[in-house]
Amino acid sequence: MIAPTIINRPPDNSRIVVEEPFGPIVPLMSWDDEAEVIERANNSSMGLGASIWTADLDRAARVARQIQAGTVWTNDHFSLSPTALFGGHKESGIGAEWGLNGLKAFCNIQTLFLKKSV
Repeated sequence: MIAPTIINRPPDNSRIVVEEPFGPIVPLMSWDDEAEVIERANNSSMGLGASIWTADLDRAARVARQIQAGTVWTNDHFSLSPTALFGGHKESGIGAEWGLNGLKAFCNIQTLFLKKSV
């Protein structure tokens, strides 16, 4: 069992930053310059999710739109909704789940063309 852990300011190339740990562990990385944080966040072959913690919601939205991740949370992390699609970018999986498009992944779509006359 691993206790929930926050790693404060790990190196940008550390495994906790560039890989997906899938455990109760998260790197905490501070930033001041938007261009720098976007480059740092996108400097990974993974892209399942990211979170931005700030009181400036306009800034958070501006940065979030540029992060290459399937889900970006603001002032929260890993809250999910069955109505919202959840999936990753880059090497963080194929396909998605939840939401209407996630439901469609489990369906067999069929198209029928019926001409009224021969």
